[in-house]
Amino acid sequence: MRKDSFIGRRLLPAFFLLAANACDVSAQSAGSSSGTEGALMFTSVLTLVLIAMLFLALVMPARDRQALTGALRRLRRYLLPGASDKVLEMDHEFDGIRELDNRIPPWFSTLFIGTIVFGVAYLLDYHVLGSSPLMADEYRNEIAAADLQHRIRIASEGSIDENALVALVDPEALNRGKSEFKKYCVSCHGSDGQGVVGPNLTDDYWIHGGGIKNVYTTIKQGVPAKGMISWQLVFTPKQIQEIASYVLSLHGTNPLNAKKPEGQLYGEPGSAGAQRPVRAQGSPGTKPS
Repeated sequence: MRKDSFIGRRLLPAFFLLAANACDVSAQSAGSSSGTEGALMFTSVLTLVLIAMLFLALVMPARDRQALTGALRRLRRYLLPGASDKVLEMDHEFDGIRELDNRIPPWFSTLFIGTIVFGVAYLLDYHVLGSSPLMADEYRNEIAAADLQHRIRIASEGSIDENALVALVDPEALNRGKSEFKKYCVSCHGSDGQGVVGPNLTDDYWIHGGGIKNVYTTIKQGVPAKGMISWQLVFTPKQIQEIASYVLSLHGTNPLNAKKPEGQLYGEPGSAGAQRPVRAQGSPGTKPS
């Protein structure tokens, strides 16, 4: 027995066993991971296996390669009976040009059969057996997983003493609060806090009380009756403190197109400007802080 043939006969089964194990491991990993990550992992492993198979076919001893080629030809003849390389001439001629009945290329027929097999497997997997989630189910699963991770992150950051809250003045903290305000609050309060649907945040009047504690509580609990959601499941306590501090930093900025005062005149307790709240003129608003 030739040495190269012996190596090929030993190497080929070992490779296919390794490829089968790799596909099995990737499939198990795909089942335990999220839908998108699992699909990418499985596809990556399968692609590497196909590339390795092509490389093996190139370096395989000639005798084994001929045997493998013959087996593939026999399989093609079984799947495509009657396939022939002979070109048939049709009984049709026009202006010296004869019509030929060219056969469909074998690679195209093989690819077409492959798509049918894939379609049947896809139908059974996704729509009959339901072993893999559809895109809508995968989306809902990922949203639920992201929500769970967000809740875990909020819980892991702990809580703060709301009775001892102070307005932050650190520029970095205010910039973080400004960033969140620009993302989530401008649709109701304007980019500069001048008020749009919600009230003006830059004057001395507050519907639900001013000061860091009242603003913090309003952001945390929201005002569902006026369309403002509770943000305590979106932001951590520290983030709410940063947003509330940024809102207070807008006081007295006098932005353009500011809405008229709404709510009650507010002064910090114990300060020189503190006074009994007085109802402001104008229609009731939906001031969130």
